[in-house]
Amino acid sequence: MTEGVHPCGTLHLKSGVELHLEEGAVLLGGARSEDYADVENSDGIRPEANPPFSRKAFIVAADAHDIAITGKGVIDGQGTLFFDQSSVLWGQWWQKPPHPRPRMIQFARCRNVRLEGVTFKDSPMWTMWMRRCENLTVSGIRVVAHPKIINSDGIDVDGCRHVRIGDSFFSTGDDCIVLRAIADRIDPANPVVCEDVVVSNCTLRSVCQGVRIGCPSDDLIRNAVFRDMVFEGRNAVVSQQPLCYLRTDLLPRCRGLLKTQNILFENWKATCTGRPVEIAVQEGIVLPGFGHMTFRNFDVKADKPVLVHGNAASHVNDIRFENVKGKISADRAFDLANASCETNALSNAILLL
Repeated sequence: MTEGVHPCGTLHLKSGVELHLEEGAVLLGGARSEDYADVENSDGIRPEANPPFSRKAFIVAADAHDIAITGKGVIDGQGTLFFDQSSVLWGQWWQKPPHPRPRMIQFARCRNVRLEGVTFKDSPMWTMWMRRCENLTVSGIRVVAHPKIINSDGIDVDGCRHVRIGDSFFSTGDDCIVLRAIADRIDPANPVVCEDVVVSNCTLRSVCQGVRIGCPSDDLIRNAVFRDMVFEGRNAVVSQQPLCYLRTDLLPRCRGLLKTQNILFENWKATCTGRPVEIAVQEGIVLPGFGHMTFRNFDVKADKPVLVHGNAASHVNDIRFENVKGKISADRAFDLANASCETNALSNAILLL
């Protein structure tokens, strides 16, 4: 795609296609819901359960292989135009509009996917939903969303395998990087698995979270590394499991499915108006195997302490803090309850302000 502004509605990528944007090229999405197609979902999620309640998307691929979006150009979702900017939600974002908002990128069941160099600007909702993809490489991209756009996640990696994200910049109004394993149905013999994910050398800025791990109705997230990261915003790393995130369409009486295993956060510099780490399981949620995370070599400046809270029926297991240091404006560095945590001596080097 050459220099200039190129208006476009929903665009489908087929196998073997590389969408290349030269420097100065802008692929401009429409400013109305009707500018985008409803993307069919063959994964078993009911349309109304598509998060957050929209089937619309800008750039779409399904069951494709060897596809790429590359170059030094910009993909602009014009997200600010979807909102009444005089409205306020929770004192933080613009109120969600009544009409569905499109995701900027939605790839499902694709193999050998490459995103490189491109700037993704002002997505109206999730910038990228990568669902059950394999061999996904993201390098040198920029994701820049307006901080008042709610749900403007950077990249949601959902049930994917063999993912590499590096040397990239994320500035969002919601979570920068998310690992999910969204289940279509309850099937213990064939869980959705998100695994072998390495994120490195990225800068994250968010009024919400830098990294989010899982929701209570997800299946299995394991073998992930977030290394050499810089965060500035509210909470650096979050794995919150509230009742409001339970998917009652899976099973009305389900109280949680999520398992997490072998997740490492290493070499972080985090400046937080909230918490460096928040891991929490609300009362009423029961998870079969939640925890097993290590936080190593964290240099933090935060307004609130590290929080790890399970509940009486669902403990948080095997959380390790190694060489966590810095300054926290609170009366304690760690707030722990119903959790199995290890904090070594160096972690106690946090200065309480």
